Amino acid sequence: MNRRQTTPWPIPPDAQQQFQIKHGYHQVKYTWRQAGWRYEARWHERIPKAKLITWPSWRLDRIRPGIGYGPHAQPRLAETRVGDCWLPLRRVRYAAVRYNHGQATAKDIHLLKAAHPAPVVR
Repeated sequence: MNRRQTTPWPIPPDAQQQFQIKHGYHQVKYTWRQAGWRYEARWHERIPKAKLITWPSWRLDRIRPGIGYGPHAQPRLAETRVGDCWLPLRRVRYAAVRYNHGQATAKDIHLLKAAHPAPVVR
């Protein structure tokens, strides 16, 4: 099956595709650049030891490199697609840490689930 056809977001036809075998599951990663951002969309099978995301899922991240000096200096930005908006990657990782330590709120759990949508059947 072509995983690109099941993504909740458009992936450009020229995106690089990489198949990976992880610890007990398969993953397909697509990477591309657009408008100053580097995008990475990942699909993976259900992760055997996962407790919250118990379905095959997608995740979409983007990074805008920083500029360290000069009149146009700007910080590096790393964001994750959560539902219909982009959130700082650190916020999603913080929710995951809280979940793994038994301290997650209902909002943290909702955020983690929304950041890992199931494949779309077309």
